[in-house]
Amino acid sequence: MTNCISRKDNYRAVSYEQVTALPQEWHDMLPADHFLHPSQLFVTEAAMLPDVSFLYILLYEKDKPVAASYFQILQVKEKHLNIASLKPLQKIGWKAFAFASPKLLVAGHLFRHDVASFYWSENISMFDAYRLYKLAIDTALSNSCSNAVLIKDTPEVLVPYFQNYAPKYILLRNDISMEMDIPETWQSIEDYGKALKHKYAQRFRKIKQAGKDIQVKEFSVKEVKQYKKKLYELYLQVCERQTARIGYLSEDFLPQLKEYYGESLKVWGMFHDEEMVGFFSAWEKAAAFDMFYIGFDYNRNASLQLYFNILFFSIEQAIRLKKPLLILGRTALDAKARLGCKPHYLSTFVYIRSRPIRLAVLAIQNTSQQQEGEWEQRHPLKQSK
Repeated sequence: MTNCISRKDNYRAVSYEQVTALPQEWHDMLPADHFLHPSQLFVTEAAMLPDVSFLYILLYEKDKPVAASYFQILQVKEKHLNIASLKPLQKIGWKAFAFASPKLLVAGHLFRHDVASFYWSENISMFDAYRLYKLAIDTALSNSCSNAVLIKDTPEVLVPYFQNYAPKYILLRNDISMEMDIPETWQSIEDYGKALKHKYAQRFRKIKQAGKDIQVKEFSVKEVKQYKKKLYELYLQVCERQTARIGYLSEDFLPQLKEYYGESLKVWGMFHDEEMVGFFSAWEKAAAFDMFYIGFDYNRNASLQLYFNILFFSIEQAIRLKKPLLILGRTALDAKARLGCKPHYLSTFVYIRSRPIRLAVLAIQNTSQQQEGEWEQRHPLKQSK
């Protein structure tokens, strides 16, 4: 279904709500392996993510398609914030806010950081690419009647243009992915243990000992489907303990991805006493082992050290697969710094339509010391300084 056509100078934007409605021009313009190819987009759409809808915008210069952009729209609800962690007045405010069913427009993918959600033709200049992306965002914002837009993992070449030409867009501070270089000299997890300083090595051995009876099994497509209810239950145990949840996965999300991407997406189950107590997943890429979603039984976490054993298992897999880089993502900065991860700073912009709320967020940005602290001083590896 075509929703609207927007125009700006020589450019126009046409929006669609479903992958199946995309014209042949979209197919023809995109490289076959690009995330925006309809075959890949359909995987997410078919997963039936709760509270999420989609917009696909094709951009033309005169009558020639020159760019394409992908958006997700999250219908914000009370469940997306852990109100148990709020003070009484904050709870009242959040419930009142959520009652109005505000919408968050996401330029990108809520549940993946490894995909490009905006494509433009090679003959387009960087400034014109920015103008096209901004037209796509403005069109999606107007068409979806969203209250705010999050530009997730903005293409680095376009970051200066948003900073200089879009003053109402706020660059979020401390948007960090924790990453670890894997030396070629590490042939096993034992080599990693030997590279740790004394107190971190002791902790590593203690955690590994706690999880010595855990059996780890890599799942096939069939097994991911077989265990999908348990995978989802374990994922929710982690998700529900987060302060903010910008959307939820669906039970079919991992099975759909695994079926489409095959060996590129790895999923492991963790078993203890023949019971599944955790899982972790990762993208195997040419130059990186990129951790994806995890889940574990919080009732068994203290005795089995499930979370930290998942992190150590991820290091072990990166070494086994001879990947030079391990990507552990945006959460639990201190825990990942203890392993030897370093921060990789990302570029995410937010625009909030309400001026008072936008100014309040900007004030918090200017004064907050969020995620700045001890984790930055941790240097667990012997060669760290």
